[in-house]
Amino acid sequence: MSDTQARDQVRAQISELDRLLIDTIAKRGDLVEEILRAKADEGLPVRDREREQAVLREAVERGKAQGVAPELVESLFQGLFEASIQRQRTHFDSMRDEDLNEATVAYLGGPGSYSHIAAQRVFERRNASVVPAPKRDFISIFRAVESGEVDFGVIPIENTTTGSINEVYDLLLSGNAKIVGEFLLRVDHCLIGRSTGLGRVNRVYGHPQALAQSRRWLASHPEIETHMASSSTRALERLLEDDDTAGVIAGADAAALFGFDILESGVGDHEQNITRFIVLGRGAKNPTREVECKTSMMFTTRDTPGALVDALMGFRNGEVNLVKLESRPIPGNPWEEMFIMDVEGHVEDKVIKDAMAVLEEHTREIKQLGCYASDRIDAVSVAE
Repeated sequence: MSDTQARDQVRAQISELDRLLIDTIAKRGDLVEEILRAKADEGLPVRDREREQAVLREAVERGKAQGVAPELVESLFQGLFEASIQRQRTHFDSMRDEDLNEATVAYLGGPGSYSHIAAQRVFERRNASVVPAPKRDFISIFRAVESGEVDFGVIPIENTTTGSINEVYDLLLSGNAKIVGEFLLRVDHCLIGRSTGLGRVNRVYGHPQALAQSRRWLASHPEIETHMASSSTRALERLLEDDDTAGVIAGADAAALFGFDILESGVGDHEQNITRFIVLGRGAKNPTREVECKTSMMFTTRDTPGALVDALMGFRNGEVNLVKLESRPIPGNPWEEMFIMDVEGHVEDKVIKDAMAVLEEHTREIKQLGCYASDRIDAVSVAE
């Protein structure tokens, strides 16, 4: 047998093992569905961290005995846990509707925009297709949701590099739409253009957020002029109208959709660039308490010393985790601040109710922005 034939045989065995691996993961998913039905019947929480930890510890030990690196085993099982939890959360989600085969969704921009990608992925999880209702600006998305023109809106609210989007918070505070879900999208900015290469590019189009999140790369190329576009879609449309000396900063999915080449990937300032999108709804019901939730709110404190500390004491005493606390100026009231807060927990949990009672004692106004299933899944560790 020649060396080539021997390699082909080994590759065939590897391919068979790969198929068995995929088949096994699929069978595991079927068993997750059985557990899901049982949890639904008994009203049990979606997540069992002690079970995850035990499974992970056993898998790592088994891997060590067979010479498999613990990091590889842990990475594989964390991925399986996350897929399983997301699958189960979807079943209990307040957005879940057995009859919802499609949803009309408003989002910023058009095909290829990050908002379009986020909207698609949010509803793919719910086995629903998206009927697109692209909008030119944030206020149009809110109006479409509040008027009943669309079922939902998907809108960015904060980014790990550029922070909160103040306009979205202002619209949440002044409008009637509620947060009914969230989605965390990892953003990988690329320079998109035609295959002649980076050397010819002397101007770049992009949404202001995309350009702002790529400042370092742009600063390292002072020969390139930047041109803002109202959305990533509009930036790509301008590239269609331009020649090969132009480029766009957008995602790889957008490049594939419009038929452009990726001239350089990873042009964003940070590797961990994540945009948090919220899903807007009207007349929203709260999710079931079986899922891990967030509750978002706005409040203004009384004008007394220590009011903020006193207002938050109930959350501390109840060991409620504050995942976001941010001050904002109050329009029309110079030097006065409001606070935006996200906490872990369901609005109907006793500890949240008790903490809210303390909050009310030390505030002038509270507006709940929504209670919804959290998209973040914290990994368990064998060391815990």
